[in-house]
Amino acid sequence: MKLFIDAHTHLDDEAFDADRDNIIKSFNDDGVKLVINASSDLKSSLASYELAKNNKNIYAVVGVHPHEASGFSEKDIEEYKSMLEDKKIVGIGECGLDYHYDLSPRDIQKKVFERMIEFANEMDEPLVIHSREAVKDTLDMLSLLRKDRPTLIHCFTGAVEVARDYLNLGYYLSIGGAVTFKNAKHVVESVKYAPLDRLMLETDAPYMTPVPFRGKRNEPKLIKYTITKIAEIKGISEEEVIDATNKNALEFYNIDD
Repeated sequence: MKLFIDAHTHLDDEAFDADRDNIIKSFNDDGVKLVINASSDLKSSLASYELAKNNKNIYAVVGVHPHEASGFSEKDIEEYKSMLEDKKIVGIGECGLDYHYDLSPRDIQKKVFERMIEFANEMDEPLVIHSREAVKDTLDMLSLLRKDRPTLIHCFTGAVEVARDYLNLGYYLSIGGAVTFKNAKHVVESVKYAPLDRLMLETDAPYMTPVPFRGKRNEPKLIKYTITKIAEIKGISEEEVIDATNKNALEFYNIDD
């Protein structure tokens, strides 16, 4: 199998504290070309930045997750701007709305999400979106503020109708381990519908572990199970999936390979 790109992972997570270095050193042997590490607040953004600076196969996006929206301060923007001066920081994210846990009040989530969209627009950077049980508000805000700009809907698991709405805005969909789950009807149909040139691969590690390892910690090397499933759904080879999604990720994040 060719080397693949994990377009969204969280190697700074404490779940990797015991063996993070070994995982990174094994990238090539495990089939991993490179990964993009996503952030959730200023602290994790700084951790992502350090990972990216110190490892040639790691890039990062920085920003505020909806869970952490209550802790956002406008003064943090200057630190994000400083990190974005480094070519290893390739976008803003993950940002958005999460109405499943509501760890930050929804009005604050919306306010911070709007600020992150504006920030990405101001900096002319790609934007990585987290949306859970908040499709209407996410679409409404993005349609108003972010049409036809480089935007990735991470961990997409929605129905074809939702995929169509995002694709019509010019966005990409990132597909993770959920596509291998037994109850994955919606995302399977969406993967079948979506053009290959609008899809990326992700693990969202340490979360969303694919079958047959569901329930265990996810990591970049397990993306191969997602590749196999997407190839099956679209009736193409695994190599075609890798080639297309690698190309999409490199172009989206403006990474010179």
